[in-house]
Amino acid sequence: MLASTALTLTVGGPAAVATPQVPTGISDTAVVQVREGSFFIVLQRYRFRPGAVQFRIKNVGWHRHALSVRGAGVRSTSAVIEPGERTTLTVALKKGRYLLWCPVGHHRQRGMWTWIWAR
Repeated sequence: MLASTALTLTVGGPAAVATPQVPTGISDTAVVQVREGSFFIVLQRYRFRPGAVQFRIKNVGWHRHALSVRGAGVRSTSAVIEPGERTTLTVALKKGRYLLWCPVGHHRQRGMWTWIWAR
């Protein structure tokens, strides 16, 4: 079964970022809740099977935040969200390790980063 991949251009923050989106109706997409706050990122889990993962991001802090994912051929960034807002970011993970961080300001340097693994 072949699935096509659409490309959505997310505009906001310092630059436009091309974000691969998984087509609607793909039932095997893993969904994970992400909370971003004043210099932390917490996920429901940190290990995934290879395939589509949708990060449902909520900003529970006092500053603007976003989520970037990089590793194993993936480079995607969510929209920047204000305190109390939500957004999603869907990526296709291959086997490997991925770095997640907040690309806003110096948030990464202040501890807003973590690793996930697809196995």
